[in-house]
Amino acid sequence: MPPLHGIEVTDEITSMLRFRTSVVYEMLISLATLLDGRRHIAWANHARETLSAEFWDELRAIVEPFHQGRDLLELAVYYPNHDDVPGFISYVRSMDEPTFIFHLVGRVIPLAVLRKIDLTVEGLTYELEHSEPSYYQYFCEHVPMDKVVEDIPAFQKHLTDLWQIYWDNYFSSRVATFYPIWEKGLMDKEELMARSGGRAVLDQLLVNKKLPNPLPPDQPFTEILLVPVHLISGHMTMFFGYGNITILFDAERTTARLAQIEEAKEETLATLKALADATRLKILQLIARSDGKMNGKKIAEMLNLSASAVSRHLAQLKDGGLITEESLDNRIIMYWLKKDVIASLPDKLLEYLYD
Repeated sequence: MPPLHGIEVTDEITSMLRFRTSVVYEMLISLATLLDGRRHIAWANHARETLSAEFWDELRAIVEPFHQGRDLLELAVYYPNHDDVPGFISYVRSMDEPTFIFHLVGRVIPLAVLRKIDLTVEGLTYELEHSEPSYYQYFCEHVPMDKVVEDIPAFQKHLTDLWQIYWDNYFSSRVATFYPIWEKGLMDKEELMARSGGRAVLDQLLVNKKLPNPLPPDQPFTEILLVPVHLISGHMTMFFGYGNITILFDAERTTARLAQIEEAKEETLATLKALADATRLKILQLIARSDGKMNGKKIAEMLNLSASAVSRHLAQLKDGGLITEESLDNRIIMYWLKKDVIASLPDKLLEYLYD
């Protein structure tokens, strides 16, 4: 698979879009997902069984404080060969101190400025306060920059040593499994772009979010790089600056998958609506305890309800997927509880909420 895919120009956004695969970004985002714990649970559990306790201690100490490692993604922005992880690790390890800090604070403070100031928390705080208040809060109030600037080369070494252990002992042996997933994600977005243009691709990826303002303000964006990844905890993550926007997106969140999620959402809403009534819950309890020996007439008698009222409640329980029915001798209809629907409800709901 070529690392960069060409596209036909159909509108202004389309002319800016580029597609690229990246082993480097996949590895970095997978560490954030390990710490996040919301998705890819089986994969994370296998990693916990494989990697040493010391690795996990280092991961929590070094990577987790930086927004579970998402702040570290920008270290790869200008690295040319995203198939070469060992080369990337050496690249970051050999960065001079201003360049390393430039990436770590999101490329908000110009590199030329960083080369002139003292790389202390006070110096960084001053520059961030005078560039954009939100950046000051993000980087200086919530990220332990004091520990980094105490000894920047030592932090670089600890970080890159951790990446090297992860690559050598776990991640490198699994890279081949990602290529077909990336290809599927790229094909889906390219097909969507061919049908509806680049704006439609961005709308699907950003989900009601707007493109950021240029950073620096006088350097407009000329490229939007779209990178499919598999081991991501959300549907996408974005970082930007100096004419480029990079969006890492869930390669499995295809148009077909989004349709499935929408269908599952409607099913979940119907189920929750069916459950949101005390009488229906009582009917469901009777059905659950009857082991397939409950019919509408019995329900009406036991709950002192009219036949029409029971019929309406049963219809809504069926619409919510909570019960199924079986006809005996074409006369009596018996009801069964669909336990799997209730058991899968939390997973469906969480999948939608975190998508």
